[in-house]
Amino acid sequence: MGSPFPADFTPWWTAGYGTPTCDVRRVVLVVVHSVASAERLYTAVRAIEEVPGLQVVFTRPPGPAEVPIGDFLATIGALTTPWERAVRERFDLVIAAAPAGAGRPNGALLLLPEVSVDGEIVDQHGRCCVTALTRLLDRRSSLTEPTLIGLPHLRAMTRLRAIAPQAGRHAVVVGDPGYDELSDACRNRVRTVGGRKLGLVLSARGPESLLGRSPALLRRLASELPAREVRLVCRLDAEVWTRHGRRQLLAWAGRTVRERVEFLPPGHGWQELAAAADFIVGDHGHDTARAAATGKPLYLANPVPKPVAGSLGEAVADYGTILDPAFPLASQLRWKPRPTARIARRLTSAPGQSTSLLRRHCFRLMRLTGSPAH
Repeated sequence: MGSPFPADFTPWWTAGYGTPTCDVRRVVLVVVHSVASAERLYTAVRAIEEVPGLQVVFTRPPGPAEVPIGDFLATIGALTTPWERAVRERFDLVIAAAPAGAGRPNGALLLLPEVSVDGEIVDQHGRCCVTALTRLLDRRSSLTEPTLIGLPHLRAMTRLRAIAPQAGRHAVVVGDPGYDELSDACRNRVRTVGGRKLGLVLSARGPESLLGRSPALLRRLASELPAREVRLVCRLDAEVWTRHGRRQLLAWAGRTVRERVEFLPPGHGWQELAAAADFIVGDHGHDTARAAATGKPLYLANPVPKPVAGSLGEAVADYGTILDPAFPLASQLRWKPRPTARIARRLTSAPGQSTSLLRRHCFRLMRLTGSPAH
């Protein structure tokens, strides 16, 4: 079979860059649909980017999030290529978090959709994407390039096989890289004695999030917890910054919050801070769940959305202490250790193994031989 590209077509790794200094034998394209999915994929890609001879390049499909995605990719120092060029080339592997447009670049495909706290397999907008996955597989059925769907746990894989058998046949367990990174940070943290306590506020996106349901909580934390005793840091879901803008969010927060709370920008690693935190104030989001699974004291914004029975959201709600707005917050920050295994089981079926699993499946898709061990 001949090349699908014009005779005068120059691959991205030579066009405009000249002769490469390092020997590149495989090229992986990461398709980024949103800043939040970029953070997730960036964490996953770390499993393979240190492999000698493997070049990782990022691209973003056209859409309203192009500019913030570009800013994020510049922040992490990623090599990028325009979408218009990416869809004309062939890559050894394409990695994406959502099915939309993921089938257009040529190459083996690894999809890493998110599993919501209610157990749904969702796209970058938080919408169920099982039908879209099935359609994508239908379109790729005539190709020789393989496709895998990487999921964090067996529960998600079993559910996918039950509701969409065709898609389920392509599913594999890859663990949860975000949880594994946080667990590593907790194990490696250097404990300090004395000084201020560290409180980390975590808010997911949407009207059910901490910021959406309990916007006054951040102001109360800033005004009621003494600055000389407690340092407050806040991490918002990247899509919150994208949707509203930093200036507007800080304006809504008010002067007390702006002066008292440190806000982490998108792309800023939060695992080290979470590992060092003395307590977490959070909601139903995955970051809150990961922190809870490591045993961190967790206080939940009130009201808490009603979770689905047997879900990750239910496990987090049962683990955390719900803050009562009728009473002073400081008096409620009293914690007794409690079991975390139920949360961890609903986050991942392979704790501590995401790097090795991702490497193994990426090597398989790229037809690489040799040990994928780190």
